[in-house]
Amino acid sequence: MNHITNIQLFALIVIFEVGSTTLFALGIGAKQNAWVVVLCAYLCSLLLIWAYTQIPKYYPHKNFAFILDDTLGKALAKPLLLLFGLYFLNQTMHNFYEFGALINMTALPHTPLSFILYVFIIVIIYILILGIEVLTRSIEIVFPFFILVLIAIYFLNLLTGEFEWNNLQPILGNGITPVLKEVPNVLSFPFGEMIVFLTFWHFVKDPNSIRRTTYIAVSFSTLLLLTSLLVILAVLGPKLASHTEIPLLETLLSIHIGMIFTNLDSIGVFIMFIGGFFKTAIHFYGFCLAITWLLNKQKPNWIIVVAGLLLPVLSLMRFESLNDQRWKGIDEGIYNILIYSLIPVFLVILIAVKNWAKRKEK
Repeated sequence: MNHITNIQLFALIVIFEVGSTTLFALGIGAKQNAWVVVLCAYLCSLLLIWAYTQIPKYYPHKNFAFILDDTLGKALAKPLLLLFGLYFLNQTMHNFYEFGALINMTALPHTPLSFILYVFIIVIIYILILGIEVLTRSIEIVFPFFILVLIAIYFLNLLTGEFEWNNLQPILGNGITPVLKEVPNVLSFPFGEMIVFLTFWHFVKDPNSIRRTTYIAVSFSTLLLLTSLLVILAVLGPKLASHTEIPLLETLLSIHIGMIFTNLDSIGVFIMFIGGFFKTAIHFYGFCLAITWLLNKQKPNWIIVVAGLLLPVLSLMRFESLNDQRWKGIDEGIYNILIYSLIPVFLVILIAVKNWAKRKEK
């Protein structure tokens, strides 16, 4: 079996959490207090992550399908596994179309979107067919560059005269209510999306380190998200940040330091590509694994190829435009993510009760 090391798991989670999220102004409904929303959502997410990482403690090196079968029985496990697979496919289509459209809009405006999507998916198919180790090693290689680029962006924004601390004030000027209204949205995206890692835990070499590594990775991701959000708010202001399609890209365009650091929008495109590519790959692999287990197959390769080649068509049929994709993501996605995120909590409770009953019988 392929195994994931702790360092690879850390990089996998950080890229997944940060990859796309830094592009957007999370919790912007709370205006200048959006960063408080992210902090509150992070604290709430610690409970969800505890539940996600408790499952592999009960079933080390066992895949998600086996866990569902053993806990719920095949009659319930099969339909639930199918629902999880469809949910992962839905998330794949959202990420896939969104980043294809963003690349089309910013870097390749004269290239057909369908062509971009097919190039995108062919590379993903190739990597996933080679296995989970190739995916994690690829992330491990690009991870340092990805983080260094993000840190450089934050640092350069601090040096530019556009950075205004006044844009971050007043803190909680309208009370705590606007913050609390936004917390469920940020809890579901990006923290609730961590549910896809239930299909990856059995690959981890040391199951006992999963919780510690995950907590460290999510905490580091939150630090990057908070920094990104503070930069976006301070440079653009809450009003402009809420109306800008890609706030991080807008902050890059505002960087003009001498004649050296200017026109850095290509860096934003690099972040979009890396984040979109790997987030799509992770969700898509989660879907392929779920369907593989559902059909009692040993390897997901043929599912990866067939579903991958259909993915651009399905995405273009599902979304008419980037605005349509965003609207569907907000209108439908939040509740779906919250529901699917809470299912593992009930699963952990059920496993704990069953284990307690077995110990009592003995």
